[in-house]
Amino acid sequence: MIVLDLEWNRSYDKKPLDEILQIGAVRVEEIGGPIVDTFSVFIRPTVHKRFDPGARKLPELQASVQSTVEFPVALEQFRAWCGGETAFAAWGGGDDFKALRQNCEYWNIPPVPVETVCDLQTAFSYLVGAGQQVALWRAVEYCGIPDIFDFHNALCDAMYTAVVARWITPEALAYRPERREKSRRLPSPRLSKLSFSKQPRRKVGPQPTPEGVLNARAGRQPACPICGRMGSVSRWSFVRPKGKTVPLVYYAVFRCQEHGRFLCRMTLSLREDGTWVGRRSVPAITPELAREFEAARQGGTHVCRSEGGKKRKSRPTGKPSAAADRNA
Repeated sequence: MIVLDLEWNRSYDKKPLDEILQIGAVRVEEIGGPIVDTFSVFIRPTVHKRFDPGARKLPELQASVQSTVEFPVALEQFRAWCGGETAFAAWGGGDDFKALRQNCEYWNIPPVPVETVCDLQTAFSYLVGAGQQVALWRAVEYCGIPDIFDFHNALCDAMYTAVVARWITPEALAYRPERREKSRRLPSPRLSKLSFSKQPRRKVGPQPTPEGVLNARAGRQPACPICGRMGSVSRWSFVRPKGKTVPLVYYAVFRCQEHGRFLCRMTLSLREDGTWVGRRSVPAITPELAREFEAARQGGTHVCRSEGGKKRKSRPTGKPSAAADRNA
């Protein structure tokens, strides 16, 4: 089993990505068992120009800033270290694995296979009868574990989590909090109800890959169907295909400051020469289209990258930035 912890720079700009700055993990034979191996890699930030307030407090932030390892290389190192292990545990299982999937989607690389995730924070909070989730540092203090390592270092937090797990009972591990049905679905964006004439479709591409079409500036800047003001698409949603390796229809929402939010649709097709083209449209909402869009929103997500994949400078000369303090 792998006990995982991540540190990241919380998204604050037009790129909706919590950029991972460090991957830390320890290997145990079972929950509560001794640590038999460790892994840590600091990742050079290339997406956001600044760090958020939480990331600026990370004790090892400069190690990430000075690192030469970018996320795709770091993930392959982590994948190799995992050695095919698919059982994971974490302090608060949802956020770390969501960020990991999000970064893999952004860089268009396969995620590390994860079959089971044990949320040790929920189990420990149930064990001690807390009415809310217990921060890792409080759990360490409660168990009387010497805090000889820095918190908010991913490897140190993974080690603390593995040690705290020795106090967790099988009953606590089996506990599952009740979930409301509403929390399982993303809230629907409120689209404009203004009527407009049929909009012409715009060709995007050709590009060598589907991602190239989705990231192209021509595809990410639809115009308001009423005033013509240019909008912006930061992510596309799609229904995960059955049998096909590439989804062929994508949906996004963009906003006009004066007239509200509109739906944008991109249809992809593969040409005989192996390149991809897209047809971008701004359709009027119909009940059938609304159902298709809702299904896509609950499916997969493609986070747009700058056309050409230009790298950002690692940091401005001013203040560095940061990952949210998930354990506060």
